Amino acid sequence: MIYREVRDHVVGHTCSARVVEEGGQVTELATDWLPVAIVRKPRETGDPIFEALTGVGADGPLDAKWLSEVPADQLLAGLQQLVTLYEKWIDARAEEGQVLSDPALRAQADLHVATCRAAAGRIRAGIALLGDDPQALEAFRLANRAMWLQDRWKKDRQGRRDGLIWRPFQLAFVLLTLCSASSGADPDRDVMDLLWFPTGGGKTEAYLLLTAHVIFLRRLRAAGGPEGAGVTVFMRYTLRLLTIQQFQRAAAVILACDLLRRSSNLAGAARLPAHFATDAQISIGLWVGAESVPNKLVEAIEALKRESLGDQPASNPRRLTRCPQCNGLLHWASNDAKTDLEVTCRSPGCTLAGAPLPVLTVDELIYDRLPALMIGTADKYAQLAREPKTGRLFGLGTNHAPPDLVIQDELHLISGPLGTISGLYEIAIDELCSHKGTRPKVIGSTATIRRAASQIRALYDRRAAQFPPLGLDQGNSGFAATDEADPGRLYVGVTTTGRSAKFALQAVMASLMQAAADTRIPAAQEDGYWTLVTYFNALRELGGALTLARDDVGRSIEQYARRRLQEPARALPPPVELTSRISASEINAILDRLDHPRGHADCVATVLASNMISVGVDVARLGVMVVNGQPKTIAEYIQATSRVGRAAVPGLVVAICNANKPRDRSRYESFHNWHRALYRDVEATGVTPFAERARERALHAAFVICARHLIPELRDSPSGALAVRGDLEAILDRILARARSVEQSPAETAGAEDELRTFLDLWVNRPDLTQYWDKWKNSLLTSAEEAQQQGRATGLLPRPTPNSLRSVEASTAFALRDYEM
Repeated sequence: MIYREVRDHVVGHTCSARVVEEGGQVTELATDWLPVAIVRKPRETGDPIFEALTGVGADGPLDAKWLSEVPADQLLAGLQQLVTLYEKWIDARAEEGQVLSDPALRAQADLHVATCRAAAGRIRAGIALLGDDPQALEAFRLANRAMWLQDRWKKDRQGRRDGLIWRPFQLAFVLLTLCSASSGADPDRDVMDLLWFPTGGGKTEAYLLLTAHVIFLRRLRAAGGPEGAGVTVFMRYTLRLLTIQQFQRAAAVILACDLLRRSSNLAGAARLPAHFATDAQISIGLWVGAESVPNKLVEAIEALKRESLGDQPASNPRRLTRCPQCNGLLHWASNDAKTDLEVTCRSPGCTLAGAPLPVLTVDELIYDRLPALMIGTADKYAQLAREPKTGRLFGLGTNHAPPDLVIQDELHLISGPLGTISGLYEIAIDELCSHKGTRPKVIGSTATIRRAASQIRALYDRRAAQFPPLGLDQGNSGFAATDEADPGRLYVGVTTTGRSAKFALQAVMASLMQAAADTRIPAAQEDGYWTLVTYFNALRELGGALTLARDDVGRSIEQYARRRLQEPARALPPPVELTSRISASEINAILDRLDHPRGHADCVATVLASNMISVGVDVARLGVMVVNGQPKTIAEYIQATSRVGRAAVPGLVVAICNANKPRDRSRYESFHNWHRALYRDVEATGVTPFAERARERALHAAFVICARHLIPELRDSPSGALAVRGDLEAILDRILARARSVEQSPAETAGAEDELRTFLDLWVNRPDLTQYWDKWKNSLLTSAEEAQQQGRATGLLPRPTPNSLRSVEASTAFALRDYEM
């Protein structure tokens, strides 16, 4: 439907091909050796119909500060303008759909329009909630105030005076989810709302606003009681780079929330209840693996000590280095009793200076203090089977309510093997979050996904609702519209025909790097093309390119400089590597260097990157990229190439297509066609949590997690299972009900039941159990490595269990010995 205007008229053969269309008719057809395509960026302000709001700017319905200060009737009237304009846009699309000549297209258009009207109805319901519920209104005001305050901190450092103006889609998404995030009884509570918007559009800010609203609303409704504290929001990511970066962004919002909690003079029109001043701090936690942050306090203190002596430990608790308010260096140190890790700002005049900041990065402190916002990697949830204190994160064993909101960013990454195993752990997470009878609200975001409904059903056992809903054309969904005036990103295809892949790579890199030194480039744009990003599909190819970048590229630069009228050859510093092979500390240092402009002594000339760069790298100055071979998926291609041309300059992407690889050659030969409809070719992802191999690895882990944390008698030891077999059977039945809901194959569901009942029988009939996880003896679970080493017989306990959602296979241990010849 939305791609009906995009027709593939021609495909090249060992070359590319293009057509010229006028009035829907092909007027020219030609071969193309160096194909070029322009991909326009979306206008974040949406369709021109919203200019009535976006043109107002400050002191209007999209101004966060205005929303936190104006009287209720004025606020509600302003928000009504937003949904009214959206409904006018929907009416126009309905009229367009009726004049389509194809009956099938008209029927599809009617479905799209109906989905849009349903979304508009939910937005109106969110506005009505603010009018009917004074606490929801106060929470909404405080959330906007917190977002404005942390934005003000950043802009004050930049010398800017503009305020935080919401893009229409950001505010609309929050209003759309407001009812279901605020009430467990709302009919849309079981709907996963998926925020689909192109990369760099501002999805993070939208769900941070919703996060702040949910945190404040919970505190207001608790009226000072313990239900208001505890973990309120889970925010999950798949990659450590993105997790740590988003932790740093979210920390500013949470610190602003806590400052408002104890400073009524900063709250705008919101009225803070008296109990806010004595409530528990609104804090943030970073829950990641020991490779990035020490999980024990004593190890964290030791890492800080080593750092003070000049060492740079790879695992470091210092994951927030600068104060969000003043940008001063934060001081990390243990208290005198070495029972806490205190983070303080010591800058004179900083509003956050003095008392320790509510920032937690060590597991032991997280389990004790229970941050309002918990940010973690998906891998970390494997620890629910091992660590008894993790139940506290869900309110178990405390007086706190369970989490109200779960946010899954970059949903497209929860696919394949990782998504399949995650689907089993989601069973346990959902059970723990729902132990008081109310399921949490789940939202997600992505820029590249297809068939999201089936993936969401398999992962979360929920219906899916995409926002913004599709319109009638790929370039306009109301809240996102292609900006024809924007230069966008220029994609250029290069084939390796007649040359080796290595020669083509170094030639393209050298040409682009020397061209960046051209004096004819406008001064305002020269910095954007100075740092070259080169993307690789495999670490093996990247490793080989390190030598090319050091040697061959330099020699080619000298040749090109002589050809270009004897201009000076550009100096070539050593390349920088951005991959999973480097530590988290090194990654942060590289990202800081990427912000250094041309002329800076530490400016980066070229970055050799793996797929790590496709998420989490948001450096506005980057403008040029080489893609060395087509990524395995179109989604990866879109994500990676969108890292350049985001702000400062129009992006330039040179895609090197290896003529000896069928996928590369096919993409080169149809270069124009698929760039005209990039998102049409995004591949569907598969998630099969109840497949046989997945069940073998982790189904029992989900069962053990539920049993351990939901049955008090089993919290510390698996012994005594026979006495609570009835409770275990009830948990087993709920897991099987979930399997029947998400699994299409009766055979897989039957297999799950057989395996769970067999595991339960082995558990309750084994009297020697004393612990959940150990190397071997008297243990219910063990690692895959230990099980392999012991040579266990199939079906016997302990069961090999993942310690990470990624590493589900046993690793091979080996030793190197030196022998004298």
